[in-house]
Amino acid sequence: MITTAEELGEVIDHIRAAGLCAYDTEFIGEETYHPQICLVQLATTDMIAIIDPIALPDLDPVWEMLADQAVMKLVHAGGVDLKYVPRAIGCEAANVIDTQIAAAFAGLPWPVGLARVIDAFTGHRLGKGHTFTNWDARPLSQQQLRYAADDVRYLPMLWSMLEEELRRRGTLSWALRECGIRLRIPAGFDPDPHLRKISKGMRLKPRARALLRALVVERDRLAEIENRPHRVLFPDSALLELVRRRPRNADEMAAIRGLPRATAQRWFPEITAILDQADTLEILPEKNPKPSSEAASEQVEVDTLWMVLCTRLYAQGIAPGMVISRAQLATWYLAQKSNRQMELFAADDWRQEAIGEWLTDFIEGRTKLFVGGGERGAIVDEHSDVSG
Repeated sequence: MITTAEELGEVIDHIRAAGLCAYDTEFIGEETYHPQICLVQLATTDMIAIIDPIALPDLDPVWEMLADQAVMKLVHAGGVDLKYVPRAIGCEAANVIDTQIAAAFAGLPWPVGLARVIDAFTGHRLGKGHTFTNWDARPLSQQQLRYAADDVRYLPMLWSMLEEELRRRGTLSWALRECGIRLRIPAGFDPDPHLRKISKGMRLKPRARALLRALVVERDRLAEIENRPHRVLFPDSALLELVRRRPRNADEMAAIRGLPRATAQRWFPEITAILDQADTLEILPEKNPKPSSEAASEQVEVDTLWMVLCTRLYAQGIAPGMVISRAQLATWYLAQKSNRQMELFAADDWRQEAIGEWLTDFIEGRTKLFVGGGERGAIVDEHSDVSG
């Protein structure tokens, strides 16, 4: 393992000369707001380095290299790993390719684990992992270190094979554009995914939903202050109870099931300040409202269109889940039927080029899709400008 600044400097120099680097981390995130980084793995085509952040806490040379546009970085499902960069040096990683995203444009499902992508392209099967390893323990065994190294060992070779396949399919530019979009670190905390999770299956009134949203935002702020996970500081169920009960003092707040008494005692003033604003909070429209129920005939139409869309995308080698959900398709299609103008994809979205224009042509009868069987599975063909 790399444990000194001198060793790390040699590794970074090698990477900059190579112009390409695979990157991964091992971390523990169960008990803190910000995951505790325990290992950093870097690899080129002829080097693997495992860095010990416990022995070497100053990792700025790594973060600065990751932010360098001149070095191509390879990750697999690297969204969480890349968050360390802006947190440490104030700017994002640059020139990053995520092989999980790329695989979704090369005939594989979305999302798909690294082991399955390696198996699909090389036939090599990785050994069982150490998902629940205590990565902050020292010393680490050779088996643990080998597992950590495997997360970056194959990425340079895998990307060269993926890139060739993407070029063959004509999907390389779309994959690269999607990497740029999905790997962008959001500015600030987004409460909406948490709000949807907490209120799933519930019909909250607009005012109650606005209050729950405000509590979700405040929970995040307080959790960061204490460096504790959301679920430890304020469980989801406790937030719902706060909306329902609106406690008037710390004892009433502490009586909420699942809410730690220490949390209630310390943060009651902050929480009650939110509760006092309940009647004046801005009511925002839901970002992803539940689609209206479909009539039986409409469900058949949407199911048929979804099947056609998936078939066309699979023929291109694109995982449908990377493009659109059935719910999104249904909302758009039913709006079209009702003569309500609704954009499915933005004009500059690669999805419009990949499938949006074709889908409109298909619905309006300007193209047809033909599916048949063959030795390697389904064969898809299409004909445009059909008549009669």
